[in-house]
Amino acid sequence: MENSGSLTGHILAQGWADTPAERSSSTTRVVIVLAAALGLLVGISVLVVLLANDALDGLVGNVLNG
Repeated sequence: MENSGSLTGHILAQGWADTPAERSSSTTRVVIVLAAALGLLVGISVLVVLLANDALDGLVGNVLNG
């Protein structure tokens, strides 16, 4: 590796080497967390849509029925 004498180059050259096993484990963990967050977001969205639909049906039904 060429040492250009810059402080940034020196700092970046001191980085930790990731082993493939650590990188794979970290990637798997990130994918699991993102999938769980997406599932939770979809579940909450479905609940909000169903509740809003019931509320709107109640309002429209009351207005139309008198």
